[in-house]
Amino acid sequence: MIALNSSPHGGDATRRSVQLASLRFAVAVGEERSLLGASRRLGIHHSALSRRVKDLELALGMALFERHPGGVRATAAGKRFLASMRRVLKDLDDTLSTGLGKNDQLSIGLDAPLSNCAFLDAVVAFMSDNPDIAVILTEAPTAELASGLRDRSLETVIAPSRGEHPDYASLPLWWDRIMVAMAPDNPLADFDVVECDGIGQQTILANTHCSDLSLVPGTILRELPRPIIRHDVSWISLINLVRRGLGITLLRESDARSMPHDIVFRPLHWRERPMRIRHCATWRRDNSNPVLAAFIAFLLKRCPAP
Repeated sequence: MIALNSSPHGGDATRRSVQLASLRFAVAVGEERSLLGASRRLGIHHSALSRRVKDLELALGMALFERHPGGVRATAAGKRFLASMRRVLKDLDDTLSTGLGKNDQLSIGLDAPLSNCAFLDAVVAFMSDNPDIAVILTEAPTAELASGLRDRSLETVIAPSRGEHPDYASLPLWWDRIMVAMAPDNPLADFDVVECDGIGQQTILANTHCSDLSLVPGTILRELPRPIIRHDVSWISLINLVRRGLGITLLRESDARSMPHDIVFRPLHWRERPMRIRHCATWRRDNSNPVLAAFIAFLLKRCPAP
């Protein structure tokens, strides 16, 4: 995080913490001149992006953008700030690309809490075998993890596979079944598995910024019955809505292990086959940090190929 003064006069001025990702998001909005265009470019929901920009403006104590029907335009103060941020972020990227000072640490991004699996055992074993290496774990939404890989603030990201990319390498780690979460008195609780076409008129609750329904392939998602209601809340809040019988939701089996015991989970099937997602470690191909190379080699030995 970067500490910025909320007032130009210093002294006893309140200092606020601004996330590096928020600065990058603001620069993207300024370049696209549209929240929607920037959200598509960054892979983040436009409501979440709008909230991050508003929080940044509040922290800085000034308006960066003026909203109008066609999009947004930078204010006079916003133009000066964004121009400065572009130079700062470029200098930061150039510095990080050298890898100076990073050979004794490993930054790992996670899109969900670590579950009790072979990967967790491997991380603990790697830390035990290499006490001089600082292993830093960061949980964040998918868009922020992708940004972290791009700006090199993260060495590797552990998340569901999103397909191949020429600039990134990946190592498959484990498979996760997709589960349907429901209240105990839900009629679907009487079945051992839940078929996609058997959900009927159940209300499906989803999260706008977590990898819930995005885990389901688009061809199958389009055939899921409606309505699908998306809430911009935490998983705890979403599960509490399920507990009260307001609908069902989808999540990974590894995440289900940490959910309350009064929630019923059933595997989701498609044409009598369980739906699963593959978790991978992903990293930049041009990352020359030897600690990263050692960690990937360690995973190859400790985590059986899925």
